[in-house]
Amino acid sequence: MPDVIEKPSNSAVWWGFVFALSAMLCNAVFFINAPAQRSIPWLSLLLAVVALIFVGRGLWRVFAPPRIYRGRILSAILSIFSLLLVAVAVFAFFSARALPVSAGAPQVGQKAPDFTLADTTGRPVSLDQLFAPAADSTSPKAVLLIFYRGYW
Repeated sequence: MPDVIEKPSNSAVWWGFVFALSAMLCNAVFFINAPAQRSIPWLSLLLAVVALIFVGRGLWRVFAPPRIYRGRILSAILSIFSLLLVAVAVFAFFSARALPVSAGAPQVGQKAPDFTLADTTGRPVSLDQLFAPAADSTSPKAVLLIFYRGYW
């Protein structure tokens, strides 16, 4: 019986997938107010580039003429998922840079300016009306305002 030589696995594709997943998760960290929030999109882009390098190296190993690495099908599938994650991370990088600066946004604890919006029945209701004391209630009123960080 001839000696069977075990082909090494292609770890470069797996590292590329790990870096691509890290780039994607790095974009999620952007929205939780991390301390270095301005550098998170750049870190995501750097991780995406490193992922592309590892995936390219892994694909070259698999499809190069002396095929000494095993797992051609799994490497191709994993590379496709990695490339999709890298594409989303790069798209999020450019989308995050297009967000407007929120210098005029109200801060926590700051008094909100008066505004008027329609209620569920379509009648206009102002913030001053909500804080106006009711005749039948002695308890203080409170209003919860939620500002979504977004760009429409």
